[in-house]
Amino acid sequence: MNAMISKKNVTQTTKGYNYLSIGNDIYLYTGVTSANADESNLGFILENMRTGEITKYSLASATEESARESAEGAVQEKSYKATFPILINLNDKPLYIMGLKDNAGLVKEYALVDAVEYQNVIVATTVEEMLSKYANKNDLEIDNATTESIKGVVADFKSAVIKGDTVYFFKVDGKIYKVKASVSDDLPYLENGKTFEGQVGKDNYLKTFKLR
Repeated sequence: MNAMISKKNVTQTTKGYNYLSIGNDIYLYTGVTSANADESNLGFILENMRTGEITKYSLASATEESARESAEGAVQEKSYKATFPILINLNDKPLYIMGLKDNAGLVKEYALVDAVEYQNVIVATTVEEMLSKYANKNDLEIDNATTESIKGVVADFKSAVIKGDTVYFFKVDGKIYKVKASVSDDLPYLENGKTFEGQVGKDNYLKTFKLR
């Protein structure tokens, strides 16, 4: 009824999708936009292909199609076609990452597109080179270390404010882990004895967190 009367506040998924691996599971990724299908996304959805669980994330950005067009435009002389991009968080900045395929369907290069200012594009022949170019351009240090999955029961839970961010500390099997409050909406409900899972990055900071 809402969609029939007015498209205000009505959302829909974008036309494309992709798959990504998180831990031991495969997730379907697609964007969320308004029913008016304008040039911006409201966020994205991850669906666990094993459990069917769907999680929605709110993040304003350009549409995937706008990002693809920008990436293809950066290599227009090669006539490469961009794969459906995935939105990533790199140093607290939303970016689209995608492959660039030739006419034979082989990935020849990779593109990194600013999810807000989507005219800003970086292209390279490898993901590592692409990230290095981005870091040099923006005077950043990027952690390329592989993340690892963790599951466990929270013990010795504490929190502190560090540089304006609330950071939660807890132990699992005697090892201390840290996670910023902005990582997950589950964190306000964190307490000793709770079971969780996530992805661990540099300095034992969790990049993802979910209570089980």
